[in-house]
Amino acid sequence: MTDIIIEDITFPVAFSDATINLAGRVFRPTSPDKSLPPVVFNSGFTGGVSMYGQLFGRALAERGYHVMTYDVAGFFTNKDVRNTAKKDGVTVTNVSLVDQTDEVLAAVRWVRQNFGAMPAVASWAMGSVASLAAVAELAKHGQEQIAFWVPMSYTRIAALQDLRADKSSADAAIKALADDAAIPPFDTGTGATKLGYYPLDPDTQEYVERQLGGYTEVGGVDRWPGCSHATAKSYKEYVDFDPEKDLKGATGFPPAIIVHGADNTLHMPEESIRLHKVYPGRAGEKPLIIEGMMHGQQNQVENPIFHHLIEQIDRAIRTA
Repeated sequence: MTDIIIEDITFPVAFSDATINLAGRVFRPTSPDKSLPPVVFNSGFTGGVSMYGQLFGRALAERGYHVMTYDVAGFFTNKDVRNTAKKDGVTVTNVSLVDQTDEVLAAVRWVRQNFGAMPAVASWAMGSVASLAAVAELAKHGQEQIAFWVPMSYTRIAALQDLRADKSSADAAIKALADDAAIPPFDTGTGATKLGYYPLDPDTQEYVERQLGGYTEVGGVDRWPGCSHATAKSYKEYVDFDPEKDLKGATGFPPAIIVHGADNTLHMPEESIRLHKVYPGRAGEKPLIIEGMMHGQQNQVENPIFHHLIEQIDRAIRTA
């Protein structure tokens, strides 16, 4: 097994209203494969190094890649730098995909400057939406593009609303709230209409409680999901955040492998199938739909499905 060096770093992010340093982490093999691009891993709702970043970071570093990852602003190791506020004695977190797009672009710049090459970007779930927006931004302005893109469990965020018991009533009720109103981070979407930020099916809700809590505890930070309340503004913005809408006729996009679990009941495989059809870069003949893979339940060090996932990502980057 390849020895891995783990380094804590900081990197500047130019948000719309301020430039702020975020904490990040690098997983570096002692004997890197110099033919490979470095990798930026970003996750979704709250994610990064304190969740799957540490898992994917080690797995890819063992195959010779330098991997940089980070927690999004407002969560875990970056909880206090931005996107949190006190309301009635409760810490309320704003989840901004606009900010997360800026973070992906900043991570790419940091890796380009520090490792001397444009990275591949591997993204989990909602992180894939933010990284698509970042890739589209680079393409739109003719800037140097990332080397490769790996969206996993991609979902156009508005599609998640279909998990709610009463989609239209929940949407109207949350949009009627003040922007800074505090709502629960999750809504299981199966009973009477609730007003949670992120709708989950019951199996995934059980999974995140059981599995992801362990990841964050290993990281020595707040237990998953890293917040007790999200802002209503978070919801209002994310249902309208759709970088996919501008893909038709676009150019300058990197090669990609679009990955999804065949048994994912939270982010449906049809979402990645649709993305593959409209993606303006090279992405193979079809998306990689992995049999037996759910929404992260197999993302464990010893799971053969996770090993297969890493093998496929490695092969796609090497042969791009």
